[in-house]
Amino acid sequence: MGKGKIKKSYNQFKQWQRNSLLHVTSTPSSATHHCHCCENDYTGNYCPTCGQRAGVKHLTWNNVRSGVMDVWGVGSRSLPYTLWQLLLRPGYLIADYINGRRQVSFPPVKMLVIVALIVFLLNSLINPNDFTTTDNNTDFKLFFRFLNWLSHHYDWAAMFFCSFLIIPTHLIFRHSPCCSHHTLPEGFFIQVFNATQIIIITILPVIIGAFIKGDPDWFYIIWGIIIIFFIYRTYLQLFGYSYWGTLWRLVMVLVAGFMTMDIIIILSFSVYLANEHDWMRFKHLLLINLPKYSLFLALPMLLSAWINNRSAKNKNKDDQ
Repeated sequence: MGKGKIKKSYNQFKQWQRNSLLHVTSTPSSATHHCHCCENDYTGNYCPTCGQRAGVKHLTWNNVRSGVMDVWGVGSRSLPYTLWQLLLRPGYLIADYINGRRQVSFPPVKMLVIVALIVFLLNSLINPNDFTTTDNNTDFKLFFRFLNWLSHHYDWAAMFFCSFLIIPTHLIFRHSPCCSHHTLPEGFFIQVFNATQIIIITILPVIIGAFIKGDPDWFYIIWGIIIIFFIYRTYLQLFGYSYWGTLWRLVMVLVAGFMTMDIIIILSFSVYLANEHDWMRFKHLLLINLPKYSLFLALPMLLSAWINNRSAKNKNKDDQ
């Protein structure tokens, strides 16, 4: 294959990434149909009154097959195809969903649950010993059990961590060129897609973990870098900043997410210590650790807000 063909194939791939629906054609039906649901006569593919699809007939074995397939996401809005898009064009897929092109995308929350279930079953078959719990005799036994449980349940860990990125992403990327002023509900769905993508990536450590004895630190470091790369590529496509502009903003988002998680842990510890009347450590957490992590949370948020506001003002001047 020559350089010209390689370049042409790459350009076609980039075009498909930006708009995967260019090849989709839909011809409306010109025949008159009778809706058996609301008894309405109409032309088109769907009843305008109740939304039922045209051409509904008696139930057949084909309906049984499609009904079963719809449960597992391989029906009209294919789960495998949406997952394929999520791996190849994640930011553009999320942008399509946010901007209203949702009919061809599998429902994201349902997709998250199904993918998490598949990975959970796969992990339970490959690594059955991961689901045994051990007692911890420390003061924070329940908390360390929870952390141990998360370390062996990558799917729930992904959802747990991504939830802390909703507000930082909303604030730091609010002036982005391609997804400006996205709302918090839209931010929720952004992180649902992110969590699904992370869970797909966890299939790799689940499989490789069956052949590696112990818990090698190098493997989890590499796995963490891969996850950050996928999130970076998603934000690069979704928000439209430059490579560097996306990178430093994502670093700020991750720092703010980790600090938010640490603050919630500190507050949870404080409640526990207050119930145990351990006032020495209670004061240490609230007077030293809490202000320190709050400062680490405020700095990236304020710095990002200052840079973003300055960039927005410069852009308005250029437009004028």
